[in-house]
Amino acid sequence: MFVKDLMSWPVITIFDTSTVGEALELLRAKKIRHLPVVGTNQILVGVVSETDLIKVFPNGRELSTFESNLLARTPVSKVMKKALYIAPDKTVEEAALVMRTNRISCLPVLDENGKLIGLISKNDIIDAFITSLGLKEGGTRISLVYQRKWGFLSELVTFADKRNIRIDNIVSFDKELVLKISGKAMEFINDLRKAGYNITDVSYIEPDRLEKAE
Repeated sequence: MFVKDLMSWPVITIFDTSTVGEALELLRAKKIRHLPVVGTNQILVGVVSETDLIKVFPNGRELSTFESNLLARTPVSKVMKKALYIAPDKTVEEAALVMRTNRISCLPVLDENGKLIGLISKNDIIDAFITSLGLKEGGTRISLVYQRKWGFLSELVTFADKRNIRIDNIVSFDKELVLKISGKAMEFINDLRKAGYNITDVSYIEPDRLEKAE
């Protein structure tokens, strides 16, 4: 999956000459957490978050009306962070790595001409992960030890196919393989164990219960 498949568009932006107060109002009005900052030429120059803006106002003491107004008129350019960005044809995994490495929660997306064409956030990537695991649909989730040998996956798929089991989703971790299946789950699980597959967990996905979990 690529960045262009998940990015949000159109992107709400703010000029670097706009004030902290204006930026806060825009974030809250649009119910968003980040604003790409652009210059008068519409070229990306930074990114600002609600947290960055709130930090302008000191904690621990009450501000006078004059001080509050003065701070609120601080230009966004004074508090914005340097904009890291990513291309639309990069993978979601690459975007996640950049965010994790730099401890950020969103990336502006620029085309080959440097034009801002989208924004991808940590939540977008989490949503993609949820979709890849099939958590929005009911079914049986099976975790088993991933034997990293040639033909392991093809053998497993063939094993399921012969028993009329549909593998809806399959995700691999370091030493674990997670399947979400449809069909006669208990018979399939028993057959897997008899065939020597090391099953570490079985759970039943109920989407309604997951969505209501607190």
